[in-house]
Amino acid sequence: MRKNPIIKHFLILTFLALAVLSCNNDDDGGSQSGENIVELAIANPNLSTLVEALEITDLVTTLEGPGPFTVLAPTNAAFDLFLATGNFASINDVPVDVLEQVLLNHVIGSQINAANFVTLSRNYAETLADGPTTGTKLSLYFNATGAAIEFNGASKVIDADVLASNGVIHTVDTVIDFPTVMTFITNDINFQQLTTALTTATPGTDFAALLSGTGPFTVFAPAEIAFDALLATDDNWDTVSDIDEDLLTAVLQHHVSNGNLRSGSFTDESTVTTLEGDDITFSLSLGLITITDGSGNSEIVLAVADIQAANGVIHLITEVMIPDTTN
Repeated sequence: MRKNPIIKHFLILTFLALAVLSCNNDDDGGSQSGENIVELAIANPNLSTLVEALEITDLVTTLEGPGPFTVLAPTNAAFDLFLATGNFASINDVPVDVLEQVLLNHVIGSQINAANFVTLSRNYAETLADGPTTGTKLSLYFNATGAAIEFNGASKVIDADVLASNGVIHTVDTVIDFPTVMTFITNDINFQQLTTALTTATPGTDFAALLSGTGPFTVFAPAEIAFDALLATDDNWDTVSDIDEDLLTAVLQHHVSNGNLRSGSFTDESTVTTLEGDDITFSLSLGLITITDGSGNSEIVLAVADIQAANGVIHLITEVMIPDTTN
């Protein structure tokens, strides 16, 4: 099998994330406070709605625990917008089970200071919120390349590195909604051409609505270099929008299957049926997962696995999969 240049890049990125996100450190030169996260939140009048929500959901004890935790703390104004959008008169009107998961979607089970986010630049962290299947936790996409650290393309840090004895608080300006697979695809720079393919290049199929729906779906998402390689196979293709829409639609459907299929469920020679109708087949060797698509191409590497959304999971792959165009 030929070596693919994208593998090294994404594996290094993933290992870097794991190394930094697992550390309880203080890169800004400050020191941990003697007060825990809950005590610091209580002391901040701009976080009074968050404190009330923690009390309603019995999460106070959790965030008083040893941690370390990273808490993305929505301001009172952020909660006001959240309540108005959901037509809730007050925080007490939000179903407790829903409110609990909303709050847990703002908690990471390790300490990540602002400098850590900047070092990682663009990446994913795992929150404490439950995913769509037992034992899964929602991912959180962050982009720290601009003036502010941004989460899931919607919520920005406005006050960073409030250090507690059991972690750190970053105040954010928006309550972070549960991400769909489309949330991650449209915000992750690795999926820009995939975003175009799923939207403007295929107007006859509302992929955006589908992949924002209930699901769950498993999306095998080609990275930018994968689409570059596909476009290079035809002199008439400068962008994905130049590909015949019917063909592109079938190709995209060949990258989606029903179910929340995590990488641990793929065994050697196991198959998955895609929405297009053709099966894809998995091979496992020395910890590496490769895929054979419907057309028989077996050079496709699953480079980054298990980006978990509320309605499914994304696996980044190194090549665009082609269905069997003869059937």
